[in-house]
Amino acid sequence: MTEQELIKKDITLLYGIAEKSIFSMTAEERKAAASIALQRAKEAAFTRGLPIIILEKGKVIAEYANGNRFVRVNGKDIEPWYG
Repeated sequence: MTEQELIKKDITLLYGIAEKSIFSMTAEERKAAASIALQRAKEAAFTRGLPIIILEKGKVIAEYANGNRFVRVNGKDIEPWYG
């Protein structure tokens, strides 16, 4: 049995609040679930006045509710990100 088959057997990995395992989703379903999960993460962070932290093009980026995005190093925003 492969590692992926063992994971499927022992764990049901859900993406956000998806109703089924990501292993049984199509690529389109995974993309839609990821989009919903990201939107909910943004809402949760932004309502608390916090940025979301993402990895984009190899850089850690802090995105704020007002749309500003900054490269983040060691927990500090160091320069605007336009990428």
